[in-house]
Amino acid sequence: VLSLRGFPLDLRSLWNQWYLKTEVGQQVYKTSHTRILVPRFRNEKFTFNFTHSDEINVRLYKKTPFRKEISNGSVTIPIELEPRNQDLVKSFPSSNKRKPMSFTYQLREPEINLRDISRCRVFALIIGINEYLSDTIPDLQGCVHDAQTFRLYLVNRYHVPEEQIVSLINQDATRHHILRVFHQHLVENPAIEKDDTIVVYYAGHGSQVEAPRLWPSSDGKVETIVPYDERSEIGGDAVHGIPDYTLNVLLGKLASAKGNNITVILDCCHSASGTRTVTDPSILPLPRFVETSLPIPENLDEDIVSDFGGRHSGVMLPTGTSHNFMDSHVLLAACRKEQRARECLAATGEVCGFFTNGLIKQLRRVGPNQITYTDLIDLLPTLPDQNPQCEGGMKGRYLFGVEGPARELRTYTLTVKDGAMTVNAGSIHGVVIGTQFTIKADDSEEASHGRIILIAESVNMDSSVLVPMAPELAWEGVHDKARLVVADWNNDAAVMKVYIYTSRNPSLAVSDVYRDGNGSNFLVVDSEEIADLTLERTIDGAFALTRLDAKLSHYGLPEVRLTAPTAQLHLVLESVAHFNYFLNKRPWHGNPLIENGAVQLEMYSLLGEYGSRVPDMGQGNLVGAENQVYFELDPQGRYGFAICNYSDRDLFPYLFYFDPASYSIDAWYVPESKTMAPPLRRKVGSQSEPTRITVGYGASGGYAFQFVLPPGVGRDTGFLKLFVSTSYIDLGRVPQPTVQDIVSAELGGRGPEKQEAWPRLQEAETWGALEVAVTMYMDQDQDEDTEEDEDDDEDDESSRL
Repeated sequence: VLSLRGFPLDLRSLWNQWYLKTEVGQQVYKTSHTRILVPRFRNEKFTFNFTHSDEINVRLYKKTPFRKEISNGSVTIPIELEPRNQDLVKSFPSSNKRKPMSFTYQLREPEINLRDISRCRVFALIIGINEYLSDTIPDLQGCVHDAQTFRLYLVNRYHVPEEQIVSLINQDATRHHILRVFHQHLVENPAIEKDDTIVVYYAGHGSQVEAPRLWPSSDGKVETIVPYDERSEIGGDAVHGIPDYTLNVLLGKLASAKGNNITVILDCCHSASGTRTVTDPSILPLPRFVETSLPIPENLDEDIVSDFGGRHSGVMLPTGTSHNFMDSHVLLAACRKEQRARECLAATGEVCGFFTNGLIKQLRRVGPNQITYTDLIDLLPTLPDQNPQCEGGMKGRYLFGVEGPARELRTYTLTVKDGAMTVNAGSIHGVVIGTQFTIKADDSEEASHGRIILIAESVNMDSSVLVPMAPELAWEGVHDKARLVVADWNNDAAVMKVYIYTSRNPSLAVSDVYRDGNGSNFLVVDSEEIADLTLERTIDGAFALTRLDAKLSHYGLPEVRLTAPTAQLHLVLESVAHFNYFLNKRPWHGNPLIENGAVQLEMYSLLGEYGSRVPDMGQGNLVGAENQVYFELDPQGRYGFAICNYSDRDLFPYLFYFDPASYSIDAWYVPESKTMAPPLRRKVGSQSEPTRITVGYGASGGYAFQFVLPPGVGRDTGFLKLFVSTSYIDLGRVPQPTVQDIVSAELGGRGPEKQEAWPRLQEAETWGALEVAVTMYMDQDQDEDTEEDEDDDEDDESSRL
């Protein structure tokens, strides 16, 4: 909306015609002419798409009959200028000396709702702290501005009612008030229904403090956010920061009550080294970090933890544990653990956080169900000495939603840049030099250009460089982000051998299992002796799959029976081949990171309740000799795992569970962000204890694991597979749902299960892999219909197997 004011009034206005021209990128809006004699202002309203430009250019000019137009001046308006629902004034550099002309403008967001429903399903807690009560905590300058900017973004973009947003600014953001409002406004709010969008935003100081003796921590430290009244006293007791442990217990409780559509945004330093010093608050960029030396008591926030059954006392944890794999929420953090979040000047001249400024700018360009959390972080501008982080098991979802983009399990993305073609598949996926790719058959451009073959010319760990097989085709029909499939693996190790019982009744033909147009990762052979799997049709119309490969047949696992149309058999065999390939995948050049116990995997039965689970050290590590686990299953038992690093290298670990009964692969731990430092740190000095990452328990309150045997089955075996690497690698294509789910999804027209799309990264320097076989059994005399009697907060710990 533009209101033009201050036009000169003289006789020349009788024949002067004034125009306003507004441009956003290639989009142009021109006003109709007006004679400025009667009205002294004019209102104009128009709409632009702000996707491809960062500023609006406004030009005012006049035309006199029989003369050229005369420019009166131009003004540039940054699109990210806030606030958008208030009038702002800009003046043109007018040539009229008596009275310059100006215009008043408003920038408004498009009229949309988050879920296009009458009730706005967005609730937020926003915290911004510039001023601190203690003189020993330096004040900040841009946190309140950031909090207000984020509130206006929610109000303007999603029309969130004011009563659904609670803002705690400066003195209102005391420790007690933050925790109380979290419970009242979010956890206990009856207006919030399951899977409503919940956003928690914090801008202020972050800190770090020595971890109490029984608090698990990978580096002996606990990260905290700093409330307004930290370092003051209440009733003689010191006020401490709010530890990440407390936040994660609260978020777990919130997810149990309202669903896990929760986004947490932290624009603060959430770690630091001991060498950091306080910066002059008048000099930018100012870090949002303060050193904390006052130790926190071991029973801090015991009342909060007690809501989940209390912290289990008297049990010593293995030292050096941490867990960052979160299913309860998605975290967007301003920087890595060891970095500083800093402040800068916004386009308006106000102090703000580098991270919030870039985040809001990018958020305005996208709408709901248009971008995932991981893609949003990737699109942020480069920040000085800051690598924003995106963490959480649900970061592949669309922004502020519970769904994510559908991802086809057997397709890969082509990247075309600077005359080179790369695909996000490499040696760890089975690609070798000579592997052939083609554009997916249903791609819109494939039909018009014929079958184009691209060959892997060089292969890295998780990416490959491609060239056309026919050079004369060059780039014809090839475009950036095209979907590719493998036409020929050219790699025997990546191809599963299948023997089909064609002569048995009912009959099954070799042609029934092949699909035209794309290469397969399985091959039908004519001898059962060289096969990895046999396939036959049963009398009842199902299909029986019998394993013959050495690893699986060693455990005497029963055949798998499933129901599927014959036309979907290729999906079944492709999924089984994918399962076998990654279960058996090991470095061909040796396994130095795993050999001699450099990296180990431990499994524990857990004691305590959600939020305070610890290993049962009486039973100890369940992983025995030759990486075998053999235990009697407790139907109500909870289990956790520890990835242990005895080596002198910082590592990226990836933990998967392979279930042969369904051919599913679940990701149990993956690094949270491609820009993070290696999460599994090297062993410190000559200490005997390794560093650990815990899965299913620990500082971040991860969900424990529960094993379940199928009805009528007294014994079952699955496999834990751990990959470790000295640099981040893309293993996002390893997980897959059950074979039956893949077939059902295809028949229902829904496509494969939605999975997170991970970006391509560099080749790893060194990587290793180990497998742990987990065999569970149940006493046949035990009641199979035992009812589990658990608290409501346990409901979210659904069976992971």
